[in-house]
Amino acid sequence: MASPDQQAGKDPECAPVNMLHVELAHNLSAEVLKVFEKPNTTSSVSFQDILQYCLGAPYLMNGLLSLSALHLSIMRPGQRTFYRDHSTELQNHALGAFHGLSTQITDENCVPVFLFAGVLGLHMLCETLVCREDDFERFLDRFVQYVIVHHGVRIVTGQGRWELLQQTTLKPLLGVSEKMPALDSSLGPVCGTLFNRIRALGLDEATDRKYEQAIQALQSVMTFVEEQDLRGHDIDALVAWPVLVPREYIDLVAERKGEALVILAYFGALIDTQRHEWVFCDGGRYLVDSISQYLGPSWGEWLEWPKQ
Repeated sequence: MASPDQQAGKDPECAPVNMLHVELAHNLSAEVLKVFEKPNTTSSVSFQDILQYCLGAPYLMNGLLSLSALHLSIMRPGQRTFYRDHSTELQNHALGAFHGLSTQITDENCVPVFLFAGVLGLHMLCETLVCREDDFERFLDRFVQYVIVHHGVRIVTGQGRWELLQQTTLKPLLGVSEKMPALDSSLGPVCGTLFNRIRALGLDEATDRKYEQAIQALQSVMTFVEEQDLRGHDIDALVAWPVLVPREYIDLVAERKGEALVILAYFGALIDTQRHEWVFCDGGRYLVDSISQYLGPSWGEWLEWPKQ
């Protein structure tokens, strides 16, 4: 409900802070930001580190509080609707403020923009995987929309500002990209078999290439998961895959191409390794089971690995 000052049409920045916002900020600091912690290392990004960027970017603060409300809606099922409604309201405020800014990304605003793109992507991934409706077609539409938005991270990192970001307190968030194998690394037996199956379909060369790029990104994440033995809250590699795949592959998912959905099921199997995380829960298993049911028995051999 709007405060009296907001109802009177005054500047929202002058409105008094309500206790819900205090609760969300505390939960953000105490619980939600654990997803950014790096296990077994002293390197991390603190609440204070992130807060300093929020002070000049209200859209980022609203986005973080929205993520906190989403977290509480999952952790407190009895109050799910209450927190989900407030999460949506805060996210709408964040998006409205963000779209009201200049579209030009500069050295001065690239850090909060990068953070906001990441927070928004994480929020949408969680909403898609965990807060889903019992409608797989709608689920796929939402997943496609999520990936398109999450690709916004490339807008920042693709404009020569990666080195600038590494010089900030956000550096611990960027380290995973340096540890992951290169996307042109050779495919292992699991991903290699998958790509050989796709190549045997006799598709055109351009489509084969898009699938190969998506599978190379899958291999990179898979290798990182196996070598790093992901524990605790280190989910960066899994969240990275939707950013790494080519946009054309996402178009193939939107078209419900069987081979594109199989690749997505492999991603779901990797997500299921981190089902203890609130941002994933049973979303990975849902992906694998739903795709298997959607494609039917004729795709059974294709889906043997993710179903295992």
